[in-house]
Amino acid sequence: MSTLKERIVELRKKNKLSQEQLAKKFGVGRSTVAMWETGDRTPDADTIQKLADFFDTSTDYLLGRTDVSYSAEQFQSTRKGFGRDHGSKATKKYLDLQICNTLKGLPESVCKELQSPLLLYKVLQLRNEVPVTISESYIPNSLPLKDLKKILEGVKQNPTLSLYKNLESMGRKPINCEETIIIDKPSIEEKKLLQMPDDVPVARIVRKTFDASSHLVEYCLLTSRTDLYNFTYRFTL
Repeated sequence: MSTLKERIVELRKKNKLSQEQLAKKFGVGRSTVAMWETGDRTPDADTIQKLADFFDTSTDYLLGRTDVSYSAEQFQSTRKGFGRDHGSKATKKYLDLQICNTLKGLPESVCKELQSPLLLYKVLQLRNEVPVTISESYIPNSLPLKDLKKILEGVKQNPTLSLYKNLESMGRKPINCEETIIIDKPSIEEKKLLQMPDDVPVARIVRKTFDASSHLVEYCLLTSRTDLYNFTYRFTL
């Protein structure tokens, strides 16, 4: 595992900061940051915590005690959507986008819920460039699939593109959803895509999203890392 000095260099460069810029943010001289990075000086406990907060990571990661760069509480989800949960930290990597004119070969649960044609939109969701979830969305033919497909192709150039905002622009604003969660072992492909450590399960989430008229606007299969994500729900009893 890396040491504190190596982590500071890594995180500073990842955030595209010079030693002088980082020093200015912490009210110290550039030479102080330089000594942190050579190991000639060690930040005190308070500064280490401030560095962890600034870089949006855990002190354990900063100190080289773990290679998992986020603490669990930083991955709590309001379940409002990945972009809404993580804001500017959220990006996507394109995996697949196609109009399916037949249900052949699609997951059984999708075949039970939807009719062809439908739009498949599959992306890898990342938080600060760390893979978190595989999102496999199926859009029903009650929406203009060809128009939506053309718009969603933009995720290749704009990894912050929002599916929900585009559904809203088409007059089908997502209002509420229901979810089912099952804990399971990842497949070899899922483990590779999510860059998962050994012996970590995934959360398989089936999400049905509805508009104000209670019409289904998205049927989504989510596969999330359980070592990085805590799911928080609130409801009325």
